[in-house]
Amino acid sequence: MEQAERSLRSSKVLLTDGDAAGAVNRLYYALYHAARSALIDSLTEIPKSHSGLIAAFGAKFVKSGKIALSLGKLLNRVEHERLLADYSGDATNAMEIPELIRQGELFLAAVRALIRR
Repeated sequence: MEQAERSLRSSKVLLTDGDAAGAVNRLYYALYHAARSALIDSLTEIPKSHSGLIAAFGAKFVKSGKIALSLGKLLNRVEHERLLADYSGDATNAMEIPELIRQGELFLAAVRALIRR
């Protein structure tokens, strides 16, 4: 979770600095590391690919209702936005990023609560 928290802070700094693509990249990794932490905590084998990790997180926590569907969708959306920003140069509209970060904070809080159980 430390990496998740650090990436979330970095996302906010990059957004403030006007780097929308960098902010989305760091936000995705905040969610990715939080999802990975939840899988590790549940003693679930960690898939080697990003898509595998996202699928495992969805199957283990979203489909079971332990994590809200909206947060599961957020992980998929931010991964898509990161791929666009990193590989096509099409950054997310900077006006949308503060809301994505706010939702990312909710994602991390939900994973923290899940891990504490």
